[in-house]
Amino acid sequence: MILVTGGAGFIGSAVARSLLADGHRIRIADDLSKGRADSADELGCEFLHCDLRRPEDAERALREVDLCYHLAARIGGITYFHRYPATILSDNNLILTNVFTAAVRHSTKVVYVSSSMVFEGTNIFPTPESALARSPLPKSHYGFSKLVGEYYSSAFHEEWGLKFVICRPFNAYGPGEYPEDEPGLAHVIPDLVKKTLAGDYPLEIMGSGRQERCFTYVDDVAEAICLAGLDPRAEGEDFNVGLAEPTAIRELARLIWERCGRTERFRLRHLPSLPHDIQKRIPDVSKIKNVLGWYPKVTLSEGLERTIDWYRAHLSSQSQPRAGSTHLVP
Repeated sequence: MILVTGGAGFIGSAVARSLLADGHRIRIADDLSKGRADSADELGCEFLHCDLRRPEDAERALREVDLCYHLAARIGGITYFHRYPATILSDNNLILTNVFTAAVRHSTKVVYVSSSMVFEGTNIFPTPESALARSPLPKSHYGFSKLVGEYYSSAFHEEWGLKFVICRPFNAYGPGEYPEDEPGLAHVIPDLVKKTLAGDYPLEIMGSGRQERCFTYVDDVAEAICLAGLDPRAEGEDFNVGLAEPTAIRELARLIWERCGRTERFRLRHLPSLPHDIQKRIPDVSKIKNVLGWYPKVTLSEGLERTIDWYRAHLSSQSQPRAGSTHLVP
């Protein structure tokens, strides 16, 4: 049995779909505070509605599980990081403790899905996995909470022999990620697509727009995460997962504007940036390519086209979940 915590959410449901397509028997554990019940229903696998902050729920989720993809966490966009720092730290720590403790009891291998935010303080670009030891600690509470999860992985391995793999997605996006009513609670692509399709003019972004990110299509991210858990060569290793081609936020906004069919002259309105709005995030992904043979296959242009088509079909008809739960990686 394979468990996907946070498997009703954005990246988690993509991981679950990929595993099911390969014929694996899986269980999803999610509290649906941001994941969607219809996502779990559509997958057609075992679903456990639970709160992993509770030890007994983690115990139920890990029972008879050989491999756990652990994505459950309190997460949202940059505004969420600033508004709920105590919730992020306290809840994520509870989830980590309960999941890893139960994993030891059941001899379960854990694929911990971390975040590129652990490299928040780095000045090494592109950023290899080895840069973590040379980088300052993250300043955001979210980035720090994800780094703590990496320490949980190594600590439980050293003391209890837990088998683990660490994956760090860089700015996943794609169909299935819903925007929020307030900018910054969700991630930048769903936020910009929603505003562009709604006719906002000028288009609002946070900060100068010179911030650089490497946006990675969610199916590519899920493929890498699944592979890391199933390939024995990955055990005990950490991997950056991303499309190593940086795009400035203002250029991203222009691409979305054009692909949404807006005919007005492209204009931006710049909102004040927030303290933890990192200016550059670019992965070195040579390790995962060399060890596992993985590389991203979907270009940003193609991925945006698929994503915008999905939003056109879904935004007007679907209710939107609230921010702050169990799966996304900024």
